[in-house]
Amino acid sequence: MNPQPRSVPDAAQPIRWFPICSSDEVSETSPKAVHVNGHPVALFRRNGEVYAVDNRCPHMGYPLAKGTVRDGILICHWHHWQFDLKTGACFINGGDDVHVFPVQVKEGQIHVGLLDGHEDKLRARLRERGWKALQQGMKDASPFLIAKAVTALRSSGASARDIVHEGLHFGATRTSAGWSSGLAILTIAANMWNEVDPEDHNLFLVHGLAQIANKNAGRSSRRRQYPFPGDTPPDLPTLKRWFRRFIVQRNDTAGPERVLMTLCARGCPKAAIADVLFTAATDFYFTGDGHAFDFANKAIEALEFIEWKDATEIIRPIVVDLITRTRHEETDQWSEAVPILEDTFRRLDEIWTANQTHSAPLHVVEFAGTLLGDDVRAINAAVEQKLREGVKPTELCRALVHAGAIRTLHFHLKNEGDWHAVANLYSYAHALYRAFQIAPSKELLRGVFHGATYCYLIRWLNMPRARAPGVGEGLAESFADPAAMLARLQEFADFQKVYEAELLVNRYLAAGHDERPLRRTLARILLREDAELHMFQVLEAAFAQCDLTGSREEKRIHLLAATRYITAQKVMKGILWSTQNAERLQRGESLSDREDGD
Repeated sequence: MNPQPRSVPDAAQPIRWFPICSSDEVSETSPKAVHVNGHPVALFRRNGEVYAVDNRCPHMGYPLAKGTVRDGILICHWHHWQFDLKTGACFINGGDDVHVFPVQVKEGQIHVGLLDGHEDKLRARLRERGWKALQQGMKDASPFLIAKAVTALRSSGASARDIVHEGLHFGATRTSAGWSSGLAILTIAANMWNEVDPEDHNLFLVHGLAQIANKNAGRSSRRRQYPFPGDTPPDLPTLKRWFRRFIVQRNDTAGPERVLMTLCARGCPKAAIADVLFTAATDFYFTGDGHAFDFANKAIEALEFIEWKDATEIIRPIVVDLITRTRHEETDQWSEAVPILEDTFRRLDEIWTANQTHSAPLHVVEFAGTLLGDDVRAINAAVEQKLREGVKPTELCRALVHAGAIRTLHFHLKNEGDWHAVANLYSYAHALYRAFQIAPSKELLRGVFHGATYCYLIRWLNMPRARAPGVGEGLAESFADPAAMLARLQEFADFQKVYEAELLVNRYLAAGHDERPLRRTLARILLREDAELHMFQVLEAAFAQCDLTGSREEKRIHLLAATRYITAQKVMKGILWSTQNAERLQRGESLSDREDGD
């Protein structure tokens, strides 16, 4: 007589049965890993009966088919979690139960059953576990746990928006160090979501979440702040004036934080909130090597992506950057330029009026050459003249980004300790372009002059000047197709053959091949490493600026600059391995089957 189906919560509930394998293939000593309608399942035989459980240990996802059964207790071999084989009950404090499936044997074949609605229930259960695992992984600063959680969440249907929101909220409510690199990387992941291969989406999220966790592991929640009480807060001009005053004073973060929270809570227009941040960020000179302004822009972009959910909390950390970071008018490096800029800013009202009254075009590449000059007074005079002629500030920002790309492209490898300096110009100029799109203002014009001055100050990073490939110049190698070229690019990146990588990209572009696979390859090269913030910033700026122009030369310079910056940085691959392992475990595969195993 065949055994009756077991572990069915409701005998009347419909079950779909799937024939899996011969009964002889599962013995007391040889469990079997199978898939049932896409679900990884482990089959065991105990005292003549066959049992089926989810093959993924609810702890870390290790294949339970690799475990052993003693006295009816299934033991996972990775961390020795224990489960009742019949019901799935977990014997570890706080541990989740493992899902069991009904089984029956018919005519020598094992059939595993799925209850109607099983997929929906399994996804809901997987999603619930995923959110818990993400919180734990970030508290423990464990890239593997974070990768496990991201993989489970996305497999169960959780959206990238929800995962990004969770990471932003965790980082914002725990950090005391300002808008961290992890928050910025997670925002860049959101911005570049459609730029990368879907296979790399999990990896991109894990990069941002892991860096947030590294900055905040072990920290308790920040002290809570609240919007102003009452229904009639001060008007917008007053709140903006107070916010700038608090930032100037540098006394405490509570005052400016509460101003921002009040603006968000009272439904102030988003552009107005952005204007408050951008104005305060440009009240001082290139604060924090441009990061304070860049992060202010990233905070707005992040809130846009998550539709301003929990904005009152997520926006708070930027206050720390505005208050604590270096203001370069106080440094020796900027002492030559400050009097020139102060004189210019006394004319800011008339410059803005003239700019809004007139209209003029700009040759971006040509003016980038002006910005790369060696006379700071002449550079700023040229910027002022273009603004008075009516050149759109966004066009001047594009020229500044292009100048940043050239600084990066000509950065000599002998200057390896100063890579961040060229990246700061590149990302700052791109952030300035975005800010003018969001909330243009007279005050924001100061940022253009700050960026132009910084471009001048780092001119020595191009001494000696690295050689860049000329138009049409390329490798002597022959390739069967564009895919072979991109595979070779990956090899060059793995071995830090920087100039060879540039020549290959240059040839790829000269041949007129599709730009999108090249961009996805550059993104994958970046994501394969434990990359730091500046690498992400450079890639984002390069891709975004390519989309703004029809000029092949502009595109070439930006993509070559990104290639140079990314391939020159050699770091580890821990996040890549954690994410790949998590994805293998989610599919029910064994880590011991890796190609690099013994």
